[in-house]
Amino acid sequence: SKLSNTRGAVAIAHWDCVKSCGTGCQQHAPDCGGSEFFINLKANTHLDSTWGGYCVFAAVADQKSLDVVDAIAKAKKEQKMNILIKKAVLLE
Repeated sequence: SKLSNTRGAVAIAHWDCVKSCGTGCQQHAPDCGGSEFFINLKANTHLDSTWGGYCVFAAVADQKSLDVVDAIAKAKKEQKMNILIKKAVLLE
């Protein structure tokens, strides 16, 4: 089944841009997400089909982990600064 961009879903940030398509955006190469990803802080189901869809490949493990994600988002918003993640652990 297809995973959706719901709260806590982790998705590829976007396809790599390959050339200008004349619309102010870039033409994108399919299936080429690069190394960037994002965690949905809220349901963004419109991203399931925008530009061919933003591929969900994981989800935040549990509520405690989602609380950490929310704290990072809050700090970024309040302090207007980027937050560096030094270590991430893949749980199987």
